[in-house]
Amino acid sequence: MSSGFSVVAIIAAYNEADIIDRVVGDLIHQGVHVYFLDDGSTDCTVATVEKHLGRGVLAIERLAPANANDAARGFDWERILLRKAQLARELDADWFIHHDADEFRESPWFGVPLLEAIRRVDALGFNAIDFASLDFWPTHDRFRAGDDVREAFTSYAVSAPYDRLQIRCWKKTADLDLASTGGHEARFPGRNVFPLRFLLRHYPIRGQAHGERKVFRERQGRFNPRERARGWHVQYDGVREGASFLRDPATLTPYDPDAVRLNLALRHRGVEALEASLRDATAAAEDHRRELEHGREELGRTQSELAGRQADLVQTQAELGRTQAELGRAETELARTRVELARTLADLSAHGARIATLNGVVDTRTAELAAARTELVARKTELATRSAEVEALRHALGQRLDEIERWRAGVADQARQLDELHRSLSWRWTAPARAAYRLISGR
Repeated sequence: MSSGFSVVAIIAAYNEADIIDRVVGDLIHQGVHVYFLDDGSTDCTVATVEKHLGRGVLAIERLAPANANDAARGFDWERILLRKAQLARELDADWFIHHDADEFRESPWFGVPLLEAIRRVDALGFNAIDFASLDFWPTHDRFRAGDDVREAFTSYAVSAPYDRLQIRCWKKTADLDLASTGGHEARFPGRNVFPLRFLLRHYPIRGQAHGERKVFRERQGRFNPRERARGWHVQYDGVREGASFLRDPATLTPYDPDAVRLNLALRHRGVEALEASLRDATAAAEDHRRELEHGREELGRTQSELAGRQADLVQTQAELGRTQAELGRAETELARTRVELARTLADLSAHGARIATLNGVVDTRTAELAAARTELVARKTELATRSAEVEALRHALGQRLDEIERWRAGVADQARQLDELHRSLSWRWTAPARAAYRLISGR
């Protein structure tokens, strides 16, 4: 590599033998060196590049699979991007290009080779370059390996939205990130992208047989599932077996290099940024217009509501006047009531003293009454006891009276018998004998 200003394109390829010679030769012709990474090609890709080794190709590196699973899976794009970033830090060059094996990159200025164009960008103080990507599709099946694909296919379509960001050329930096964006842009601190895009002519498919082999056998089955989950490798999602890879020329745009470069100059990144700002400003103005119109409608409704509120306010003020008059009368009445209440409170205070005295008398009488009630209960208890005793005495007296009555009856009977006896003769005859007996017995 020369000691002057230098640019290195780092290319990774897998089975691109039909186009790789033209791609590498074009870069060398434009003053750009090539560092080549082979990702296990099974065709003559490596042998084709080896012809340029030492004559613009700095080295050919064969990427070994990280492990057996990677070998079986085949394509690990993130590992390739990490290796490219590592090489961009290690190689001795001023600028680098993250380059694919099926594309051609050109200056936006006609007749100015890529190396000189990048030198101009560097001199202007920019450190990154974006590319306008044009996809050239096959319109016939006559292309053969070794042909110049740019002459074979001369109509293009603008790249799909997911592939339009192509900031893939940068000034050497120690802090580079390619992998996080899937290789669509080089990210690093202080990046300052040149506003005028360079030209990228992309030739992914070169015929029906090539398309079937590349898409169905060499790409779809080799994509890393983890990378697919990140939204990578979506370019062939809509392609199915049996599909035609040949395009109708009427659906494509014929390539006019002068018109393309003029369009790049007229619609550079700065213009697009201004257009985006204008669209944002227009959208914002439209939003403001709608908001203003909405505000006017709201103002109309508010004014109507305000008129209604003013009418309500007049009515409310009238009601307030009436209420204030009533309040004045109520305040006068309240003053009289307060005077009467004061007098009533004074009377209540006097009555309270008298009530307190009466309460004392009542308490005394209540205590006396309680004592009297207690004594009454005791007297009732004693009376009940005496009544029981009297009743017992009455019962005993009744028994005695019954006995006396029986005695009286017995005495009366005896008296009657004595009287009869006295009257009897025998009683008289025995009178001296009874007298003697009483005398003897001491009676």
